[in-house]
Amino acid sequence: MPVLKAQRFEQLSYSQKQIINHFEFQHEITTKDLLFKNLLSYAELNKINIFDHVPLTFILNVDSPTYGSDFYKFAKCYELIQDTNKDIIDCKQVLGLINSKLQQIRLSRERLAVTHCKPKIVETHFAGKNMWILKPTGFNRGRGVAVFNSMEKLKGLIKYYSEENSDSSIFNNISKGDTNEEVQNIIMSVKSRTFVIQKYIERPLLINERKFDIRAWVLVTHEMKVFFFKEGYVRTSSAAYSIDTEDIDKVDIHLTNNAVQKYCQQYGAFEDGNQLSFNDFQVVLILMYRAIWMKYFLISTLMFIRILKSR
Repeated sequence: MPVLKAQRFEQLSYSQKQIINHFEFQHEITTKDLLFKNLLSYAELNKINIFDHVPLTFILNVDSPTYGSDFYKFAKCYELIQDTNKDIIDCKQVLGLINSKLQQIRLSRERLAVTHCKPKIVETHFAGKNMWILKPTGFNRGRGVAVFNSMEKLKGLIKYYSEENSDSSIFNNISKGDTNEEVQNIIMSVKSRTFVIQKYIERPLLINERKFDIRAWVLVTHEMKVFFFKEGYVRTSSAAYSIDTEDIDKVDIHLTNNAVQKYCQQYGAFEDGNQLSFNDFQVVLILMYRAIWMKYFLISTLMFIRILKSR
């Protein structure tokens, strides 16, 4: 849903029915930064840890007086993961140490009273890397979204997006892989002063080794009745998932947006229009997990037979 700026809600009539497909103040849930802030407030009010449901998130506003301290909080978290990850191989052990140290970090001045939403990284978001995703707020179709694993790249991205005539060399590697200059133009055609940074999901559920997301429709009426449309679709990427450093700039791996994927060389090679219906998605899941369960069943059976023979 695009942000509506021109509608004068105070001019709407209360004496007759009028239809408009936006709510007043709907930017509170349609911009990435305000959506997170409102989810955070809701979770805290209901004694839920928001980070059990969404990735560890930071909001940076270049024009905010707290920008320096907010950036420092993210940098401290990034360095904490980087330092903890150096000498230990076991991911679960590293993640346990990281989460225990994260408890000591206050994520922003606005969150001094937070008691339930303690910063944490769940197991599926960590596979031994230190990968993050940057999203300029108020944009869609994958514009400006970039994956990074170094502070140097993050600083370069923020500088490019927030300053006029900024150096675009930070995007030199985006065209690598199965993409073309159209993709680079989509990523670069953004100017923003506010950003959401989230821990990248390093161990996502995959479809045939490729990333996907789920698109669904919900109708919310002015009476706050919610209708969930049963039909939706799944969007897939064009290339096998990888979190290797050399693949970090390949948007055909990391971004499932149609506006990006349609310019990739493998677009449509696996699914028509890189999309699956919910019914087709269900079939894929059944086939995937049937193979996994058969594998574990065979292994368990062989182990059981060996135990019987040893007796």
